[in-house]
Amino acid sequence: DLLGGAAGLLAITEPYRLQRLVGFRDPCAKSHALSVGYQACQGLYAISSGGWFGVGLGGSREKFGYLPNTYTDYIFAIIGEELGLLGTLLVLALFALLAWAAIRIAQRCEDRFSQLATAGVAAWLLGQALVNMGAVVGLLPITGIPLPLVSFGGSALVPTMFAIGMLISFARREPATAKALKARKAARAKRTPRLAWSR
Repeated sequence: DLLGGAAGLLAITEPYRLQRLVGFRDPCAKSHALSVGYQACQGLYAISSGGWFGVGLGGSREKFGYLPNTYTDYIFAIIGEELGLLGTLLVLALFALLAWAAIRIAQRCEDRFSQLATAGVAAWLLGQALVNMGAVVGLLPITGIPLPLVSFGGSALVPTMFAIGMLISFARREPATAKALKARKAARAKRTPRLAWSR
């Protein structure tokens, strides 16, 4: 409560902070180069111009100086412009697949640490994705959070890859997975003929 109150106080003391928080409701009201809604408005233009199937991969017009941060915060808008509604739904489906895999790993892990760490990583990545996509489509204020595994930038990609690697490590330690990997290794060793020098 104390942190929320402090954040609210900081937001209302400066007009530009308050405009950034409430400007997403109608970003195109004063869409010009100095407006807080310029980026959000151009992002909506990009998504709406994509239609069902998009303008084609590499055919975006907004990324050529109209929409700021097209390769980081607003990459989802460019995906919508170039690949259309189907492309954005594919991105949503891939994040849903990641969520399903994380839930499956958490359910099948036996130790508590793996379950909690998997749930934490899933909440982190999916929450970040939802905040980014929500800002691009005008449902949330612009926060500058990149889209995981899609946006350009090593500072966000490196910890994300570490987290994905940790999930893969947990998945390999599942009892059924460990048993299947052991059986596959034994079958591979049986199929491979032993060389004369190794006998």
